[in-house]
Amino acid sequence: MGITLDDGGLSAALDGLGQLAVRTAITATVNEMAEDLRASTPRDSGGLVNSLRQEVTDTEGYVGYNAEYAPHVEYGHRQQVGRYVPKLGKRLKAPYVEGRHFLSQEVRRAQPILERRVGEALREAGL
Repeated sequence: MGITLDDGGLSAALDGLGQLAVRTAITATVNEMAEDLRASTPRDSGGLVNSLRQEVTDTEGYVGYNAEYAPHVEYGHRQQVGRYVPKLGKRLKAPYVEGRHFLSQEVRRAQPILERRVGEALREAGL
């Protein structure tokens, strides 16, 4: 589960200097998102935060989690009321656990920052 930041085909229309400027803006935003997500990711065992991954190519940046249960924490999940969970030492009471929406919130926060950085980078490159 993750999010890909895409330049919308902008790099294809730019020369080498413009492409480098866009990649730099994407890299800075991806790094900042990963840092913020390390702080805001819900923790129980630490498995989710340890599964955080980031990657940047020439035109895209990716930030996400490779833990299998990441979407359930992000979006919420159903559970069997009355089922005993040995790890918790008790029975489940709620039929649904609300999502924490930590990744969605970070994406909403980072989108305008990425747009501003790309605009500034292109102006500095004279484009």
